[in-house]
Formats: sequence, structure tokens, C-alpha cells
Amino acid sequence: MIGVLLQGILDTQSNFILAAACVCVFTAFTLSLLTRNSDIATQKQRFFAAFWVAIVTGVGVWTTHFVAMIGYRPDAALSYDLSLTTISIFVGIAFVGIPVGASIFLTSRQARIALGALAGLGVAAMHMTGMTAIQNCLATYNPIVLGLGVLLGVAGFVWALQQDDTVARGKLFKSVGIVAGVCSLHFVAIASVTLQAIETTNYGIGGSFLSIMVAVVSLGVFTLAVLATFNHRRTLATLRAGY
Repeated sequence: MIGVLLQGILDTQSNFILAAACVCVFTAFTLSLLTRNSDIATQKQRFFAAFWVAIVTGVGVWTTHFVAMIGYRPDAALSYDLSLTTISIFVGIAFVGIPVGASIFLTSRQARIALGALAGLGVAAMHMTGMTAIQNCLATYNPIVLGLGVLLGVAGFVWALQQDDTVARGKLFKSVGIVAGVCSLHFVAIASVTLQAIETTNYGIGGSFLSIMVAVVSLGVFTLAVLATFNHRRTLATLRAGY
């Protein structure tokens, strides 16, 4: 079983594993900055933060997945359906980003558990949408290993969203939980899949185009998010200082 679980990592080039992990850590760090001082924010400012949290979370999870997929199975030239690949971005925003963003407003333990479970299942939905986009291979899954991956993803997000956002330790644990949830779900789910090459007349996007697409989308969103984050933080810092 351990060998099976490690297969998802072993089938991915180490430099892409590192790159995907860095994207996930940067996503979690950006979320931490966005939610800082939210306890004194106005309703409008919280909606602003929640909007960017949803976008950054969804795109960050999507980018983590496809950066890892670019380095997955270097012995197989995988191609992807452009429409499904694009749809998977919005799946990430809707089913991962929105629950995480909603946690700014819903602070009870029960609500946070529910939102964490929804976000973890959202990561699974985004992952499976991205995998469905593969065109030149037929994917079959080991349901036990896949279920374990989904369970780990849900557990990571449930734990993350229960952390106290107002203290540094809580922010750190929240970031760790998000990174653990996303990465464990991806690599365990990848370990559950077997790809069989098939003949197809549909020619989707290859690794080079996918790399450009991931870079353009992620860099664009994260650049805007960083600018919005620092402006948001400056506003709240000024408010906390009493100016």
C-alpha cells in the first residue's frame, strides 16, 4: 500500500513537485495576508477580502494541480481538452474558493467544519475535472486509494478552517492545513490512477501550451491579488491604528 501511495510522487518529476509545493505555499501565505485584521474590517472590506480569497484559493489550487501535471509521467505526452481545462479553473473558484472565502463570515465551529469539508470535496472535484481533460489516455482509478486522497484533502481543509485567524500561530496552522490538504489529495489521487494510451482524433493542448496557460493565468491573478492584498492590509492597518 505504501508503494502505491508513493507512486503519485515517483511518477512526477521532482522539480515540478517542488514548483507545485511552492505555488501552494504562496497561495496559503497570500490568504493569510488577506485575512489579517479581518476582525476590525467593515462589512464591505470583508466582502473585498472574501472575493480575493475565493479567487486566489481557486486559482492557486488549480495552478498547483496543473504544475504537478506538467511534470507527471514524463514518458507519456499527455494532451488536454482546452474547454475542460478552463472549466476546472472555475470549479476550483466555485467549490474551493467560495467555501474558504465564506469562512470570513461564518466563524462557528460547525460552520467552519462544513465549509472545510466542502472545500476539500471541491479540491477533489477540481482534480477530477482536470484529469477528465486528459484526451489521449483512458484513466481508471483504484477507489480505495482515491477515497483516501479525498479524505486527506477534506481533513486538511477542515483542520485549516478551524484555526484562529487572529493569532500568528492560527494563521500558520491554517496555511499548513491548506497546503497539506491540497498536496496530499493531489498526489494520493494521482497514485490511484492508471493511464492507458488510446487512439484519438481529438488533439488537445500539450505540455508547452499548458505551461503557458498556467503561467499566464496564475501570474495574472497572483499579481492582481498581491496588489489588492497590500492595499487591503494598508487600509486595515490604518484603521487599527485609529487614523
